[in-house]
Amino acid sequence: MNQQFIDEVTAALRTGVASGTLTGWSLNATASRSLQRLYASPDGAALSCHQSRHVDGEDHKLSVYIPSATEGMVGTSMIDLVTYLPIEDQLKNAIDLAACGQNKAWKLAAPSAEKPIAVETCDPDVRDDPEGVAAKIEARFTAAFAAAEGCRLDSAELFVNYILSVQTNSEGLSYETELSELYLEAAMEKGEGENDKEVHEHTTSVTVADLNVERFIQDCALQVATLGESQEPETADGATILIRKGALSEMLAALLEQLNCLNEYLKLPFMKTGDVFGGGAGDALTLRLDPTIPCMVLSSAHAIDGLPAKGGTLIADNTVTDRVIGNRFGQYLGLEPNGLSGNLIVAPGSLTEETLQGRAYVEVIKFSSLLIDSRKLTWSSEIKLGRRVAADGTATLVKGGVVSGNLKDNFTDCQLSATIGTVNVPKSSYAPPLGYRGPDAMLITRGVSIAGK
Repeated sequence: MNQQFIDEVTAALRTGVASGTLTGWSLNATASRSLQRLYASPDGAALSCHQSRHVDGEDHKLSVYIPSATEGMVGTSMIDLVTYLPIEDQLKNAIDLAACGQNKAWKLAAPSAEKPIAVETCDPDVRDDPEGVAAKIEARFTAAFAAAEGCRLDSAELFVNYILSVQTNSEGLSYETELSELYLEAAMEKGEGENDKEVHEHTTSVTVADLNVERFIQDCALQVATLGESQEPETADGATILIRKGALSEMLAALLEQLNCLNEYLKLPFMKTGDVFGGGAGDALTLRLDPTIPCMVLSSAHAIDGLPAKGGTLIADNTVTDRVIGNRFGQYLGLEPNGLSGNLIVAPGSLTEETLQGRAYVEVIKFSSLLIDSRKLTWSSEIKLGRRVAADGTATLVKGGVVSGNLKDNFTDCQLSATIGTVNVPKSSYAPPLGYRGPDAMLITRGVSIAGK
């Protein structure tokens, strides 16, 4: 962390507030360190590192707020600061931009009277020994791939990332957060015959313990085995499907948007206390947020707006009991901000392997690209890999076709797994972080259609 630069920026900002040029500011400074290894596999089985590099980075995002000629309004802007240009020139640019960006005024989060809870957010091995972490993952990968039959390894990548973030603002709020991230990618193909198709997948986690290298290799190997040999699913208007925890967590993350007061302020579809979601004779949905689980990606002592993070139940037995009320938009709506944030926690249901016996369904092992409309709560995707299971238990691998559904119907008469699973995915360039702990699978009996053969 470039502390000297941060101190100089903070001093200039405080001077701006004292002179009346600024009404407030917030600064998010981030330092990152990444060990990146790229692998080839000349023999199609072993990892051969052809590039190992250390990449360090820093980022300083500044938001400034200036007086407005219009009562109840404030000028706002956000810029990326750089260390190689004069600070005064950059602040002037930010102030000039803020004059063009008028927003309803709100009060920034201030330090809480109560000390925020301490939350472990980083794997200490990733922070302190990235080389050792990489060696352990390489050994696990090699052993897991050796057990996979019929596969030839083409290439792989491994990133071991550590991020330190410091958040400060003009109200005196100041806190730091450590994050760890692991990213593993592999490309493989069939071991014999004409190799004109390749399976290219990746997996991520926050801790070494949560990076399930063995399961990742198994899933890739299953996809390799089906190259050119799977069938397209049959068309069905009222299909019964089984989805895994990854897809279930993405659906619930979309639902969470309608439980945020931001949607109400923006006049987008939202759910209010007392509304019913799902129901019927199946398993009831109970959803809460928890920011305290160690090394989960959405665990934090502070919510994203700087309020002390708090856990709480949003849906109990299919009925909305509370909403996420953030600092800014809660003030706009005249609601008390509550700091609700954290990982999605869902109560287990009744679904087991025994209850699936005698039922016909399509298990979606992996969606090609799950597209969810958080406003309409509808979704669709191609099946990248699945199984058609007959009532007698016989199974056929399927691939292709388009499956779609409506979440309001999907959570009616559904069954949630009695087995608990975890999804712990750091943010990427195309998706926000996703933390989930709840049913490992969900059997959907309503609101799903399949367009296949």
